[in-house]
This record gives sequence, C-alpha cells and structure tokens, in this order.
Amino acid sequence: METYRTEEEQVEAIKRWWRENGKSTVFGIALALAIVFGWKGWQGHQQTQAGEASAMFDDLLVADAAVQRDGSSLATAQHLANTLTDQFSGLSYGQFAALFKAKYAVKSSDYETAITELEWVLAQRPSAQIKAQAEIRLAQVFYAQKEYDKALAYLSTLAATGYAAEAAELEGDVAFAQKDNAAALAAYQRARSLARQQEAPVNNAMLELKINDLSAAQVAVEGAK
Repeated sequence: METYRTEEEQVEAIKRWWRENGKSTVFGIALALAIVFGWKGWQGHQQTQAGEASAMFDDLLVADAAVQRDGSSLATAQHLANTLTDQFSGLSYGQFAALFKAKYAVKSSDYETAITELEWVLAQRPSAQIKAQAEIRLAQVFYAQKEYDKALAYLSTLAATGYAAEAAELEGDVAFAQKDNAAALAAYQRARSLARQQEAPVNNAMLELKINDLSAAQVAVEGAK
C-alpha cells in the first residue's frame, strides 16, 4: 500500500485521484440518484394510472349491470371498455375490459370481434386467472361456430384452473355435437365430479339433465342388444 511521508504528499495524492476519478464518481452518483428518483417517479405514475383505471373500471361495472338488467347503458359500457383497453392495456383493468367487449360482441352474434378481443387479451400475457377466463370464452365462441377442434384446443389447457368443471362440460357438449354420446357422458360426469370438488359447489341443473338423458339413452341401447 502506498504511503506518504508528508501532509503535502497526501494532499497532492488526493488531488491527483480527483483529477483521474472525480468526474466518473460524480457521474456515477448522479446516475444512481437519477435511477432512484426515476424509479420513484415511475412508481408514482403507475399508482396514478392504477387509480384512474380502477375508478373507470368501477364505472364499467355499473354500466354493465344496467346492460344486464334491461339493456340500457350499452353505449356507455362499450365506451368505457374501449378507453380502458386503449389506455391501460398493461393493467388487468384493461384486460378485463376486453372480456366485457367480447361479451357484448357475442350478444350481437359478432363472433369474429369477440375472438379478436379475446386473442388480444392473451397477447398481453395476462395473469393466470385472466388467461383462463379468456381461453374458456374462446372455446365457447368456437363451439358456437361449430369449430370444434379449435374449441378443444383451448379446453385442453384448462384442466388445472378454476374453469376445469366448466371446460369438462363444454368438452361433453362438443362430443355430443359430434354424436359421440359415450365420450359426452364421460365428460359430463367428470364435470360433475370436478364441480363437487370446488370450494363452493354449484348445483348445475342443466348438467344433471344432460347426464340423466345420456345415461337413460345408454341403458336403452344396452337393453336393446
């Protein structure tokens, strides 16, 4: 380690170090401060955006409730949903808004628009919950269009999600539409079993009717042999 015999030599060494390193040190400090304050500013901006999006999404929920109740406020709901997807695509609020847009498109039988909206949601790399919701809805739209292979492709990804029971039932619907009653019955029974495993099981009267009808038909076929 270098030593200095006099105070003058120490002062000179400090001056020399400053000439060689001072500017880069100041730049490093300034950069660090810029990063810190820039990060805080970005966080503040994100919080502001989230607050705005949350308030707008609350308005969308109110408008959607009116749409479901009596068909009113559809234009307002669509406007709010469009604004959310345009301005907050990176937030869950914007992605949920696209799900509303897809729902309105389906209600008017505009399946192509619904598919576009749902595929847009998936392109945003959303949370697992939103992703699963978009996929089950895409499967439903493709089923309605009788594009069964596409519907099944999305349903195959939902076995480990909260939509597993719903996906199994739709698999049964696809099999029934393809006149494969045995596969349909198996899928419906799996859907019932999955539904019973949920934290809050729902009594699905339509599913029970499907199972009973196919079971009776199966018994009749076997009895006729």
